[in-house]
Amino acid sequence: MMARTPEELLPLITAAINAGDPSGVVEYFDEQGCFVLPDGALVRGRAELLALYEQRLALRPEISARAAKIVQVGDVALVTNVWSTRLRNGRIDGHSSFEGVATLVLRRHDDGAWRILVDDSDR
Repeated sequence: MMARTPEELLPLITAAINAGDPSGVVEYFDEQGCFVLPDGALVRGRAELLALYEQRLALRPEISARAAKIVQVGDVALVTNVWSTRLRNGRIDGHSSFEGVATLVLRRHDDGAWRILVDDSDR
């Protein structure tokens, strides 16, 4: 499914995460998209993103997310995403639940689909 507006993207990617579908998650990223890791390193491109999400989704996260703010200027949007997640298969640093805020930069493509160019979470 395609996100035709910035508002549509977050529920779609959340559904793909909750379904445990790493390929589905990566489809919502721009070809040049990146995920910023907590140490500032970048996971770039769909192959690296797929490897990251295969690893993360093995923990079977159940995530909820909401766009606290969306600022759109032409074909670019800045999204403040407030999220929480519960891991159903394992722990990270002794914890099975997390919450945080992510800043997303989205870009509209020629086909009208919005995709993530940058995903920078505080965790």
